[in-house]
Amino acid sequence: MSNKVLDINNVTTGYENKVILENVNLTVSDNDYIGIIGPNGGGKTTLLKLILGIIKPFSGSVNLFNNGDHKRSLVGYLPQENKFDKQFPISVRDVVLSGLMSDIGIFSRYKKTDKNKADALLQRVGMEGFAKSSIGELSGGQQQKVFLCRAIISQPHLLILDEPNTYVDNKFEGELYDIIKELNKEMAILLVSHDVGTISKHVKSIACVNRKLHYHPSNHITEKQLAEYQCPLQIITHGDIPHTVLKHH
Repeated sequence: MSNKVLDINNVTTGYENKVILENVNLTVSDNDYIGIIGPNGGGKTTLLKLILGIIKPFSGSVNLFNNGDHKRSLVGYLPQENKFDKQFPISVRDVVLSGLMSDIGIFSRYKKTDKNKADALLQRVGMEGFAKSSIGELSGGQQQKVFLCRAIISQPHLLILDEPNTYVDNKFEGELYDIIKELNKEMAILLVSHDVGTISKHVKSIACVNRKLHYHPSNHITEKQLAEYQCPLQIITHGDIPHTVLKHH
């Protein structure tokens, strides 16, 4: 039986007096893998900020559940862009360990068990040979793997990924989605992407966000359904001959 991880009830929210999301409802369970799609300016980023607690609802409620496991953080987050000084001498292992700061405090020392956990995660994503390397020396794909380790070192119940393949090549993209698939056995996942065709091969269901949120309980979605959900996107189909499915015009 699945446990509820996140429950958004009739939420309207935005910035100051401007409404960005209206009457949003979404329930996420611990085995969910949901793709979040929608046009630019439709509210995807606002939805993430709402879940992360950066902004508050004008009305309605947002509830996160730990299901009795107080040792696990509720949410892990991999942003679209990790801004850092490439010249700053911080090792890959220390970047991963920084994901524990909210749990242990900024001035606390890392335990040996913490370091072992970081090394185990680096091994899991094939980066064990880079633990002592500077993060600035890595390629974009390698950095994404490291930042993913940072996002999950606290063993969150929910992992949010915002366009995780933005700075990776095709090889790393395939590896990244394989890793995410395995992580879904341990936690719920929300994956934000503009590429409906790609994520539909990986996610279990889709939520279309364009001021309102329309939940689609399958990873197969058509141009007609997108129109019904008021989600004006193109579907790019990948295969031997990639092609784009456009709205009638």
